[in-house]
Amino acid sequence: MKHAFFLTGDFWHHTDSIEPLVRVLFDDSWKVHFTERPEELLQLETAPDLILTFKDPIENDQIPTPVWCDEVWTAKLFENVKEKGTGFLVMHAAVTDMEPDHPIVTEMVQSSFLYHPMPCPVTFRPVKEHPILEGVNEFTFPGPDEHYVMSMLEGTDAEVIANTVSQNGTQPGMWVKQLGAGRICCITPGHTTENLLCDGYVQVMKNAIAWCSR
Repeated sequence: MKHAFFLTGDFWHHTDSIEPLVRVLFDDSWKVHFTERPEELLQLETAPDLILTFKDPIENDQIPTPVWCDEVWTAKLFENVKEKGTGFLVMHAAVTDMEPDHPIVTEMVQSSFLYHPMPCPVTFRPVKEHPILEGVNEFTFPGPDEHYVMSMLEGTDAEVIANTVSQNGTQPGMWVKQLGAGRICCITPGHTTENLLCDGYVQVMKNAIAWCSR
């Protein structure tokens, strides 16, 4: 049985809005550790097959708060991904609110979040062939979504495989990279339960889980 560590819960993204996704993404071959507490990763006896995070690095950005992914947690993440081959799937809010020189940004996410305009219709558009996009066609989310404006780091080795498109233009929407023994995938849309559960998004996520966890 494979083991996934799924981290969620922040001021803008409540856990109960994301939990329904767990039931549609994982079958009985997975044991899913679903939690709001990052420190529980440090307590695992063995490295999971997959780490997913939907959690904003600043748990409550309405007040002065440091990022929760501190040096100790980040070191454990790198040990799991780079050395032990754990897949790392970084979803929506998890790509935001880190300083450009944070190691998770410079070596894993390799993109900086700039801002997002008001929620609007957003389309997910594959731009390259990749196992994550197998069986996935262009689709528009059923409800308005946050169209993240991202800046890929100069010299990045991440490969953008899909864009997000809205009235506000085109942005990187999904990208992948390898770090040591681990595979990393980042995806920016998916702000509401309705959008998380739409057919296109579910298929993309199932493929991403399979690819990241080998």
